[in-house]
Amino acid sequence: MRCKKHFGFLAIAVLAALVFTLAVAPPGVSADGDEDKKEETDQEQALPIPEKTSLKYPNLGSRLDQLAGSVEEEENTAEEAAADTPVHSEDSVAVTIYLSGNVDEVVKFLEDNGGDPRNVGEDYIEGYVPVSLLGPVSQRPGALRVREIVPPQPEYGPITSQGAQAHGSAVWNQAGYSGQGIKVGIIDRFEGFRDLMGTELPSTVVARCYTDIGVFTQNLADCDADSSHGTAVAEAVMDIAPGVSLYISNPNTLGDVQEAARWMTSQGVKVINRSASSAFQGPGNGTSPFSWSIFNTIDQAVDGNIVWVNSAGNYATETWFSKTPVIYSLGPVVKAI
Repeated sequence: MRCKKHFGFLAIAVLAALVFTLAVAPPGVSADGDEDKKEETDQEQALPIPEKTSLKYPNLGSRLDQLAGSVEEEENTAEEAAADTPVHSEDSVAVTIYLSGNVDEVVKFLEDNGGDPRNVGEDYIEGYVPVSLLGPVSQRPGALRVREIVPPQPEYGPITSQGAQAHGSAVWNQAGYSGQGIKVGIIDRFEGFRDLMGTELPSTVVARCYTDIGVFTQNLADCDADSSHGTAVAEAVMDIAPGVSLYISNPNTLGDVQEAARWMTSQGVKVINRSASSAFQGPGNGTSPFSWSIFNTIDQAVDGNIVWVNSAGNYATETWFSKTPVIYSLGPVVKAI
């Protein structure tokens, strides 16, 4: 009862203070009642509202529209503009063209005008487009938007342990469960992988190493760049299940991720690990209407009897509540058969 009394007294005191404050200085009125002076002060302190910038080529988005405009206005050369994008080649920019239809016509338009379409899906094209062609291709019938291709960044967490002890894998290994005969695929980055082969990693591995959009080799040296994250993942896999066979790939685009997953499925891989996040590509329920979406890539893999394991982003509640921008993760960590 004492607590209730104190709470009631506190509530009344706060309410009285609020009423008194409102009575003395109502909102929008200074203590001396000089409303005109208050309004003038507010107007002086108000920040100017910038005019909305109109885009010449709305389907390009602000960044590519700015680059295309800088070349058209001769502020930059095409090579200089292209060099300011994540992936480029001479005067061309690596982009994804999202389409509602008319794919074949857009492919032909690119080929006839110096473009280089690489991956062509039912609703997208990945490839290189000259900066001078960005505006025109964005206006082709069926073109919804054109966006730069940004290579994926591996997800790093605060834990560096390989986790064998935490998973209790030694007990399973001693009981004869080592993953023997199971093929595991890793989609990631593999700097330093070759240096550990025969010691921390198996002496043999099957690889599809991408050197460009839609271009790959079986040469491990072509996977040895950018980051050692996938190398560390492979080490953890081998510590936990030393009997598995490894299949690795380092695609840079969502189209190539889909092709790499199809390749792994065709090779009999049963588990695929991908430690990268993607922006939402659908309504937020794990589905997407776009053929190139990572969600559809996962569905195709699961239909091929794959267990797909994906990083969740290492952001916990920061994904939703942090003031610091983060990349939204896929959602479910594991989608299994």
